[in-house]
Amino acid sequence: MTTKNALETENISKLFFKFAIPSIFGMLIVSLEVMIDGMFLGRNVGSLGLAAVNLSMPLINFIMSVGLMICVGGGVITSIYFGKKKIARAREVTSITLMLLIGVLEFLSLIVLFNLDFFIKFLGANKEVYPYVQAYMIPMMIGAFFYTSPIFTETFVKIEEKPNLVFLSGSVCLISNAILDYLFIAKFGWGMAGGASATLLACMFGFLALLPNLRFKLPQKSLRLYTKDIKNIFFNGSSEMLSVVSSTFAMYLFNLTIMNKIGVLGVSALTIVFYINQMLNISLYGLSQALQPLVAYNLGAKHLDKIKKVLKISLITGGTLGGVAYIGSHIWGEFIIKIFSKGNQELIDLAKTALFYISFSYLISFLNIISTSFLTSIEKPLESVVVSLGRSIVFIAIPLFILPDLIGAKGIWLSIPIAEAMCLVVSYYLMKKAIIKITKRLSKNLK
Repeated sequence: MTTKNALETENISKLFFKFAIPSIFGMLIVSLEVMIDGMFLGRNVGSLGLAAVNLSMPLINFIMSVGLMICVGGGVITSIYFGKKKIARAREVTSITLMLLIGVLEFLSLIVLFNLDFFIKFLGANKEVYPYVQAYMIPMMIGAFFYTSPIFTETFVKIEEKPNLVFLSGSVCLISNAILDYLFIAKFGWGMAGGASATLLACMFGFLALLPNLRFKLPQKSLRLYTKDIKNIFFNGSSEMLSVVSSTFAMYLFNLTIMNKIGVLGVSALTIVFYINQMLNISLYGLSQALQPLVAYNLGAKHLDKIKKVLKISLITGGTLGGVAYIGSHIWGEFIIKIFSKGNQELIDLAKTALFYISFSYLISFLNIISTSFLTSIEKPLESVVVSLGRSIVFIAIPLFILPDLIGAKGIWLSIPIAEAMCLVVSYYLMKKAIIKITKRLSKNLK
């Protein structure tokens, strides 16, 4: 079979970039899609529209993180079954993953919709921005599955050894989203609801574009036969979920702090900077998605040398991306900020200051993001959770609660690079420890 033969025999460096390049470009396209949303909303709705998106994101990203957990967990289990040459079981797990994704996400979205007022107020929206958040949240919750669905197809086409199709999915999302944003926001004047609807439809088109390339096998009559697999899907994907949840919680803390210290304009500035941040972070997540099936397969196949080589290449590539992003943010940052600000000089100045301090995190974050995915891939989700929680909650909260009172708004922006530096120590230690354990285990099995 082409998939297992290539994963077994092809040069690991060539195979990694075969997976990574389309994955990174595909994720970059997704990042551009989000930025296009912000551009249309910023220029047609204004700073309140940008603030509403950022205030909505903690809850939207939480729902998305549950979908990510299911997709990543299902992908890891499927890859391990391929490595063990259990092809039929791998196809069945693919089907179960999709069933779980649809059922769980729609259930969660109903809970939010029936308690929407509570959630909007909990997110920190004041009377001024409340209607904008409400208009954005309703369609995003109704279409929760479609918002997350490209993660499923893009994860599993890589397992099927069709990584180039990720670029197709991203292109479909980008082009359709740009067209729909123009129609719904600029032309029809649908505002926040138009932006959300454009995003959902674009994601749906990206999902449908790749769906025919996946191979499914209906599970046997009783799902009880797959209890262990379902448990492992949630268990192995939990670290990826918590990685996003912790980042989401950090965003929530930032929003509350900024609303208290600066106001709505500060949240708008942070939204613009997060659009820029996302270009790097989403590329690193694309890189880590390429790492996962390769490491998981070679774990199942007991190829220790290939596991180490994939990790080394991932770190070198991630560090290069971080360096390019840092330099690029200082060269083109102001130009990008002006695209979203609609000539609001106060907003431009605030966003420039925030970007200057936050950009230092670009030189560190790659190792922390890659470490969470690597630890997940070798079935060390608890260690991955430690890195995720440390990076985005514990180490963020400490400087965020202390520095603003000492040095003002500058302390808010500095919290991010300080948190990344603190987490770097933990990431390095846990990865080194995991590699030593895996080396001993696989070496013992080969004797």
